[in-house]
Amino acid sequence: MALVDSLISASFLHRGGEACIYKVQGESSKTYSFKWYNRGVSFDEGIIGKLQKQNVPGVYRILESGTVEGRSYIIYDFVEGVPSADLSPMPLALALHSLRKVVSALQALQGAGISHGDINPSNVFFDGAASPVLMDFGIVGPGVLHFSAPERFTGAVPSEKSDLFSLGALLYFWVSGETLLKGETFEEIRDGMSKLSSERIGLGLMDMAESGKIALSPEDLSVLDPLWKGLLQPSPESRLEDLEELDELLEIALEKLGGEGVHLARQQEQLCKSISGIIEKNGAKTLENVDLPFLKREKPSKTRKKGFYLALVLFILILVTLASFVVFGGKGSSVDETGALLMQKTRDSQLQSAPDSVNMPDMEGVLERLKPEESE
Repeated sequence: MALVDSLISASFLHRGGEACIYKVQGESSKTYSFKWYNRGVSFDEGIIGKLQKQNVPGVYRILESGTVEGRSYIIYDFVEGVPSADLSPMPLALALHSLRKVVSALQALQGAGISHGDINPSNVFFDGAASPVLMDFGIVGPGVLHFSAPERFTGAVPSEKSDLFSLGALLYFWVSGETLLKGETFEEIRDGMSKLSSERIGLGLMDMAESGKIALSPEDLSVLDPLWKGLLQPSPESRLEDLEELDELLEIALEKLGGEGVHLARQQEQLCKSISGIIEKNGAKTLENVDLPFLKREKPSKTRKKGFYLALVLFILILVTLASFVVFGGKGSSVDETGALLMQKTRDSQLQSAPDSVNMPDMEGVLERLKPEESE
């Protein structure tokens, strides 16, 4: 049976431009994420099909994909974490260290011919251990424009080179808390790309540091400069050769930080606390339950059925008792009849329980003496 056919409940999580994401639960009580695409929107089946066969640390695990109610869907393991968009700006050493983990995950997928195509702060989650997890592969189209490589604007398919550009834009966001490319329209963002250079990027960060917006020293800026030169180039040919070269540059950058790198463990610990706080805050919110049309209706268990029938029998007995009281209770028994009945029951009970050697009292005589005189 398909996993989608076993889902019994859903809660709304997020609405994006191409799909809605729900937190769903199966019959086994396990929790998943369910991404249900809008009508007419789908994913790259080739990428998703390949990814379903992979189980790479730092990459979300896709369990199932297909179509339900005429709309495409993907089911994947629910990741208890926080999007990196909520954690910026980060300390430089922590940002570089985290980016190395993302690069390592992407390298593990290269052998299967998988590129991401939409790397941005919302698609990199940090779990409770402050480790990044890459989400949302297989997009059709350029992805989030502020983080897309220029060639993706003209319809080029995702590639290692396009992911390199997006990783540079992601790093810039992580250390500055702002997007590299400004503008709201396609044209404005595209024009900003044509003016990109490592010098302009460095000067912009220096202005932010001098104004107190971010905590970057001149030494930090010099460490970052080779990364901007190798990643944020409009032409794919001008970027680094591959992800392996990027990993080497990140390692060198961390070594150059020297004393800053020593504090990395402390920075990770602080990030874990921040993530835990956000998760706890989000967990306190009541999620909106939704009744998706394909959810399986839970059948009552045998225990629930038995309880129902017992309650029904008890209800019928109560009705019978009340009916008997209405029919017979109004006739009223005399005091003599009632007393005689009670005494007879008492005598029967005592006769059953008393030893043979004990003389039982004359209850009928007692009853006769207690009988009230008839009024004249």
